[in-house]
Amino acid sequence: MDFDACSQKSRDKIIKCYQNGKEFKINNKTGRFVNKVEVDGCLIKDENEEKCDYLFEIDNPISFVFYVELKGKKLQKACDQLGNTIKICKQRHHNIDKECYIISSRVPKAGTSPQVLKRQFLKMYKVQLFIHTRTHTVTI
Repeated sequence: MDFDACSQKSRDKIIKCYQNGKEFKINNKTGRFVNKVEVDGCLIKDENEEKCDYLFEIDNPISFVFYVELKGKKLQKACDQLGNTIKICKQRHHNIDKECYIISSRVPKAGTSPQVLKRQFLKMYKVQLFIHTRTHTVTI
């Protein structure tokens, strides 16, 4: 995997990804090093492989990773995509703290509840999952 070819390295105050009205933003007040990696279609090109949209590596060497899926309303599929990306990046992100974010167009009223998905995800991957509607900002 060629992380460098799919990366945008920056110390900008605001770093974000955006897709179809959904946005994940990092408020980087202190100017930390952030490596924004486009996963879907760049880092992982195989269309049959489950993968999230972006990941953000914080600091150099990496001290923290955010995995981000910008999704419609299929939360279970988003969890699968995030989980598989964690597995694929396991060697690079071994022993590094991680958080996963699903930015959904809306949280469905029927089906598996977000709380159940969060518990299952934590149990399976040992990573905290956060689900937000439309937009979310993380401050580092």
